[in-house]
Amino acid sequence: MDTKSLIKNWRILIFIIIFIAALVFDIYALNNNNVEVTSSTILPNSTYIYSINGCQVNSINSYYTCIYNNINSSFLQISTSNGNIVLEPYQYQLLINETNITQTSLISYGIDIAGGYLLILNSSKPLTPQELSIAAQVIENRLNSFGVKSINIYPTSAGYIIVELPYSEGNLIPYIISQGEFYAKIGNTTVFTGSEIKPLFGGQYSGLLGCSPVGNQYVCTYYFTLLLSPQAANSFAQATQNLSVVLQNGGAYLSEPIVFYLDNQNVSTLLIAANLRGSNTQQVSIQVSGTGNSITQAQYNAYQQAYNLYIILENGQLPSKFNIVQESIIPPIFGYYILKSFEIVLLLILIGIFAILYAVYRNIKIPALITLTLVSEFLIAFAIGIALHQTYDIPAFIGIIFGTATGIDDQLVAAEEILRAKKEGNNDAKTDNVERLDKAIKKAMFVILLAIILETLSVFPAFVAGLSLYKGFAVMVIITVWIGYLLTRPAFINLAKNLL
Repeated sequence: MDTKSLIKNWRILIFIIIFIAALVFDIYALNNNNVEVTSSTILPNSTYIYSINGCQVNSINSYYTCIYNNINSSFLQISTSNGNIVLEPYQYQLLINETNITQTSLISYGIDIAGGYLLILNSSKPLTPQELSIAAQVIENRLNSFGVKSINIYPTSAGYIIVELPYSEGNLIPYIISQGEFYAKIGNTTVFTGSEIKPLFGGQYSGLLGCSPVGNQYVCTYYFTLLLSPQAANSFAQATQNLSVVLQNGGAYLSEPIVFYLDNQNVSTLLIAANLRGSNTQQVSIQVSGTGNSITQAQYNAYQQAYNLYIILENGQLPSKFNIVQESIIPPIFGYYILKSFEIVLLLILIGIFAILYAVYRNIKIPALITLTLVSEFLIAFAIGIALHQTYDIPAFIGIIFGTATGIDDQLVAAEEILRAKKEGNNDAKTDNVERLDKAIKKAMFVILLAIILETLSVFPAFVAGLSLYKGFAVMVIITVWIGYLLTRPAFINLAKNLL
C-alpha cells in the first residue's frame, strides 16, 4: 500500500496527529518554566512574571537578578500575564520585601526527583478516619495558601499523615504541625477563639505600621485585621466595660491589654484604646514584629510573620496536636541523577528490544514498528499526565513503563498472525486469510480489553487503604494501557497489515 492510502486509514491518521501533538506538548512542557506571584502588596496574586525591563524572568534567581540589575532605573516595566505593570523607584523594594514568588512548571515532579522533605506526622491522640482526613485537608489548605506547588499529603489507615514538601519550602514545616489553636485574652478572660473570627489581609486591612532602630538592628511592625463574630464582639465589650483608663505612651488606654495566643504561645500583645471600653467593636487589629540588620530586611520579616499567622488563622486549626515522627531530606541533586539515569535506562531498553526483535525476525520493519509504538505510548501518556497535573515521581514513571510494556506481547502476536497470513497460498488464499485475520484480531482485541480491565482493577487499591504513595503508579498504568487499547495498538495492527 502506498503512503497516501496508508495515511487515509483513519486509525493511522488519528494516531499520527495525536502522536505529533503529544511530542510538541512534551517538548514545550519540558522547556517552559514560569515565575508566579503567590502573595504581594503590589502585584496581583497568581500573576505570572515574564520580564522586568526586558530582562527575561524564568526562575526565582532570574527574578531577583533582573530587579537588582535595574535597581537604578527611572522605572520598572514588568511584563506579566495581566499585562504590563509600571513601577516607580519608591516601589522597587516592595518587589523584594512584600512579594512572594514561586517557580512553576507545567510538569509537577515528586520530591524523589525534585528534592524535598518527606514528613511522617502522628497525632498526639487517637483520631477517627474522618478527623484524620480533616487534618490532612487543613494542612493542604495551609500549604496551598502559602503558594506551595508539588505537594502530596497522604492520610494512612495506620493513623499517620505523610507530607511531601518541596526542598525550597522547608521553612514552612513549623506551620504544618502547628495545631493552630488561637484565642485572645483580656486579663484572665478569654474573649474569643479562632472559630469566632475572620482574618482579613491586604488592602486597607493590613500594612506596615513603622520601624525603629534597636541596637544594631531594626524592628518593624506589621498589622492585619480580625473580623469578630457578634458573640466575640459582645465578649469583648463585657471584658472591657469595667476596666479603668490609664495614661501610657502619650495616650489613653485601658488598664489591661489584649493578648493573642497561638498554640498557647503569646504572639501579640496590644494596648486597647480607651474609647473602646465596653464597645461592641467587630474589628480588631493584630500586630506582629520582625527584626533585621536593615530596615528592608526587618520590613520583610515583619510582613512574613504577619502573613504566616494569617494563613494559620484563615485555614482553621487541626483536630489535635501533631508530631513529626520521621523527617527525611532528599537533596535536589538526587533528582538530576535519577532523571539522567532514567533516560539512559530507557534508551538501553529500547535498543535492547530493537536488537532482539531484529535478531529473531531479520526484518527491520517489525522492531521499528514495535519500538515506534512503545515510544508513542510513553510520550502520549506523559503528555496526558502533564495535562491532568499528575505529579511525576518514580512510581509514576514506572507506571508508564509498566503500562507500555504490557503491549509488547499483543504487538508480537498480531505481527506473527499477519506474517503467517501473508505467507500462505496465492492471492485468493491471502484474501481469505486476511479476512480470517481480521476476525482473529477482533477477538484478540476483546481479550486485550479484558486484560486491560483486570489491570485497571488490580491497581485501583493504590487509591485507597494507605497505598496513596503509589497513586502515581496506578494513574499512569491506567492511562497508558487505555491509550494502548484505544489508539496505539489498533494503529500498530493497521500499519503492520500494510507494511509487513
